[in-house]
Parts: sequence; structure tokens; C-alpha cells
Amino acid sequence: MNFLADYMLPLFPCIFRRLLQCIAVLFVFLVATPAHSIDEAIMEKVEEEATREREQEASEDPMAQQQSQKADNPSLQAILPDILEFYGSLRYRYRETAIDSVSGDAGTRVGINGRLQFYENFWLLGRGEVGFNLFDKLDLLFNSGGRSNNTLGEDLFLRLAYVGIETPRTFLTYGKNWSTYYQIASFTDRFQGTGASASGTFNAGTDGGPSGTGRADRVFQTRIQINQPWGPLSGFKPFALNIQYQNDERIPYAEDITYDYSLGFSFMLERTGNFKTGIAFNYAAINNEDLPRLLSLGIDGDDMALLLGLQWFGNKWYAATTLSWMDNHMTTGDGIYFNGWGSEGYGHYQLAERWWLVGGWNYLEPQNGNDQAGDYVLRYVMLGLRYTFKDFKRMIYANIRFDKSRLSSQNEDELGNVYSVGIRWDFDWAML
Repeated sequence: MNFLADYMLPLFPCIFRRLLQCIAVLFVFLVATPAHSIDEAIMEKVEEEATREREQEASEDPMAQQQSQKADNPSLQAILPDILEFYGSLRYRYRETAIDSVSGDAGTRVGINGRLQFYENFWLLGRGEVGFNLFDKLDLLFNSGGRSNNTLGEDLFLRLAYVGIETPRTFLTYGKNWSTYYQIASFTDRFQGTGASASGTFNAGTDGGPSGTGRADRVFQTRIQINQPWGPLSGFKPFALNIQYQNDERIPYAEDITYDYSLGFSFMLERTGNFKTGIAFNYAAINNEDLPRLLSLGIDGDDMALLLGLQWFGNKWYAATTLSWMDNHMTTGDGIYFNGWGSEGYGHYQLAERWWLVGGWNYLEPQNGNDQAGDYVLRYVMLGLRYTFKDFKRMIYANIRFDKSRLSSQNEDELGNVYSVGIRWDFDWAML
């Protein structure tokens, strides 16, 4: 039997026909998809990655940036080198108000950050950061989140100080750290030197450390990435679940009285098209035996704060909003607690290569029946312009705040408009 004649030759026409079909398909692909369109696709991907990096870096919370990067490139995170870096941010501002003019620091800080792999896919991490308050006390009126009660001296205060363990899907930390609540509040906390006033992040004249909604004090915290969703949620990235616990933190304005404990959590869903939604809840329990002494401050129960948020951005724009509901959490300017609800919004749009238009609002009012809050209302709209040298890490800016707020429980005039100009200049130095 001739194998070639009997078996192979009859297959040649079929093989030849298939070969012609493949050549035809390749020809059509090359004609329909010229080389420059492939280059454009690559450039679009690069631009998309740069956009995500820009918006991640705009957040005040560095661990939130690490969480996003883990979700985007989990395989890359596993091979990152050890880190030991010194960093800082110089933030100077001049502000003109109806009360006075303020010139000086606007959130300047320096810090050190480290990450060391001690076993395969296990890292030790830590961060220490101090801030500066080198200007008139009037700034507290407009930026309560800028200060902490953990003072190191007249002009220094502790912003962050935590240690922890990192795995491919989890962070476990202890110390002073940005809260689980802030994971949602950060959607709109992007103004320079103001904002986050209606979300409940920086409450009762503090940086949110005692209650656990801002830079939480002595907090145990875990941040977890849950597996890629499936089925109807397959268009979403891995879920982010954040949980924290505090114990025996002082109640602001209440001498020698503390919360029994506080719990916080947040949950975030993010679509692949840069659309994110989330919910956060923080609860600080008060001993019933302490309530009679706290009633004079307006506190009639446990501290609770609920926050809903939406975030969406593209190559040249960003938009976000939050809605808050709070009991025994926020205070008037003279230290009276009230139940209230608030709303925040923030957005920016790229006008030209380095020019950005920014805008947004903060609104907070007491709920009906909160007579102790008097005429209190927080109500302003912000418009601004930025010129950037390196995304939002190095820039100069000018803002106008159209303010109709009354921050005291007593009768008082509205604050009036606020005008500000400033500079932000971030830097870092790799020590390892």
C-alpha cells in the first residue's frame, strides 16, 4: 500500500483550501486594522493606566492606593521590591476671609514608609507621619481635619503611625491610620485645605481620631480583597471589605469620659469602567451610666455615622458625591452635638494640558427636633483653578468658596466668601 498516494494526496486540496482561507482572513485583518490603530490601542491602554494612577495618588490614604493597585495588577504586586522611603508634602496657602487673612501651612507633612518581604507573599509594613501647624488658629474654622490631638510639640502633631502585615489579599494593621469610613469619604475629600466637612470624617473639632471616622487612633484594622465577582457581577473588580475596632477612646468635649468601644466597616464595588460605589458605617458605643453627664453637650445616645458614596472618572474628568446620616457625631462650633445629615460633591475637568477646573459643595444641617443646634448650618459651594506640574502632587491653585454657613448654635452672621491661593509640592526619596 502506498501511504502517500492512498492517504496524503487526497488531503492536499483540503489543506490547500484551509491555507488560502487563513491567508484571506489575515489579509482582511491587516487591511481593516492598520498598524497605527494597534499603536492607538496601546496608547489608550497607557493613558488609562496613567489616569488610574493619577486618581489613586489624589487620595490622602496611601493604603487605599495600595489596595487599588492590588486589584489592578495582583501579579505585579507580588514581585515588588522592598521599600524604605522618606517623603513629604509642602503645602502653603494664603486665605482671605471676612474675618481676617491667614497665611501659612495648609497641611504640610513629612513621613517615612517601609515594606519588607519576610516570607513568600508576606510583607511587614509601617508608616510614620507628622504634620505642621505654623499659622493662625483661625484655620481650624475651615479645616478641622487638618489637626490632631496627638501633639508632639507646639508646631507638630501626629498624623499617621501604624505597623502591620500584608498578604496578597489582606492588610492587617494597628496604630493611627486612615479609617474604614474614610475609604468612602475620600471620594469627595479632594479640595485643597477644605472639604470633608459634611461627610462626618473630621468631627467635633478633631481629625476623626477618637470616633474612628478620620485618622483613627489606636485602631485595629483589616482591609480585604475578595475574589473576582462572577455571574451578574462579573463586570466588577474584586470587592474591598474594610473592618476596624477601637477601644476606650475619649469623647471630644467630654472630660474624662470615653467610648466603650467603636466598630467601623466599609464595602466597595468597582466596575472596570472606573465607576465605584461604596457604603461605610461607624459605631461608637457610650456607657448608659455616662449619659446624664453628656446630655448638656447634646449627646443622648451612641455615636453613629452612615455614609454612601459614588465615584466615576475618565481621562480628563472626575466626579464624586457622598450622602451622610449621623447621630451624636457632629458638633456646632461651640461644641454642641446634634443629629444631622449631609451631602458633598467634588469634580474636576481638564481644560488644557496642565489647567484643571475644580468645583463642588458641602452641605450639613441638623435633623428636625435638634433644637440644641440652634441656627447651625454648613453650606458652601467651591470653585477653583489648578495649574499642575506633576498631576495633583505638584501644583498651584486658586479657590473661591461661596459660604452661607452659620457654625454656632447661637445667632450669628453668615461666614461670608473665602478666597485662597496656594501651592502643593510633594517629594520622596528612596532610602532602599
